[in-house]
Amino acid sequence: MIARLKELHGEYRAAYQAYYDRHATPDSPAIRGADPLIVLVPGVGMFSYGPDKQTARVAGEFYVNAINVMRGAEGISTYAPIDEGEKFRIEYWALEEAKLRRLPKPKPLATRIALVTGAASGIGRAIANRLAAEGACVVIADLSLEKAQAAAAQIGGPDVAIGVTVDVSDEAAVQAAVNAAVLAFGGLDLVVNNAGLSLSKSLLDTTVEDWDRQHDVMARGSFLVSRAAARVLIDQGMGGDIVSISSKNSVFAGPNNIAYSAVKADQAHQVRLLAAELGEHGIRVNGINPDGVVQGSGIFAGGWGANRAAVYGVDEKDLGRFYAQRTILKKEVLPEHCAAAVFALVGPDLTRTTGMHIPVDSGVAAAFLR
Repeated sequence: MIARLKELHGEYRAAYQAYYDRHATPDSPAIRGADPLIVLVPGVGMFSYGPDKQTARVAGEFYVNAINVMRGAEGISTYAPIDEGEKFRIEYWALEEAKLRRLPKPKPLATRIALVTGAASGIGRAIANRLAAEGACVVIADLSLEKAQAAAAQIGGPDVAIGVTVDVSDEAAVQAAVNAAVLAFGGLDLVVNNAGLSLSKSLLDTTVEDWDRQHDVMARGSFLVSRAAARVLIDQGMGGDIVSISSKNSVFAGPNNIAYSAVKADQAHQVRLLAAELGEHGIRVNGINPDGVVQGSGIFAGGWGANRAAVYGVDEKDLGRFYAQRTILKKEVLPEHCAAAVFALVGPDLTRTTGMHIPVDSGVAAAFLR
């Protein structure tokens, strides 16, 4: 289906170029690089495409209006279109061109479709908000459907964001979430592996269940989500981005943190492995290494904060400030800082970057990447 749509778009552009060449004069404006497209699929319906949502919507409205004009004309007599030269003069009327030149610049992630796991709170929600603000359609995937749908509604509703439920350790549930993204918005362009949890325990206190639970969500979950997304991205043939939210703990050795730090190291190396494997398909894979993102964090609110505060001998309410004071910059890391790093990776400026981890930790010397 996707291959045929791309073929149709190519045929349309070639026909439109020929039409332009037949009527253009030396002072005619240049054709823009992303023409809208209408595709009719018998038994299914009409699809309209464009460089952004507004252009696609207008193209669809024009097409429907044109059909209504033809239907009305044929109800009286017969429909006869104006000749090509007149069409050209209407399309390239100087005033219309001047108006088009004043249109606002499309947002950098316009037309892109993002799936973010663990996105109902904390870092994931900040990432979803930032991607939507930059023009992307966002699928908020979370263990809680109610919270995911509430976050989607806050972003802007079904035209911009939807909420779906997913247990990232469940293969079928992951595939269902990816299918929901494709069905809702017509494809998938970028994925953020953010779902996570943590338990702060020493080696001797860590149970097999503790170990397995964390590895199921973060190591297995990142693998399952990346694999399901990669199948779609490869089939589409248009590249894409996979970003994993790892941790400074993937390279930093601290006390009473064996399971969490080990699984973050696993997650971080998956980034490198997938970057090497998926690059031939134009798919870039990168990671973010945050530290101590306390504000708004579901993980910290769920007991992790109290445990880490006890380890470091500070009050839980002061944990964010404690993390900040042990850094080079002495500044607390917020979810929005992680979201900014994700946008930097998937936006228009780092298109030649893959296999990289960006530290978002205010500077933890012991976690410097070497």
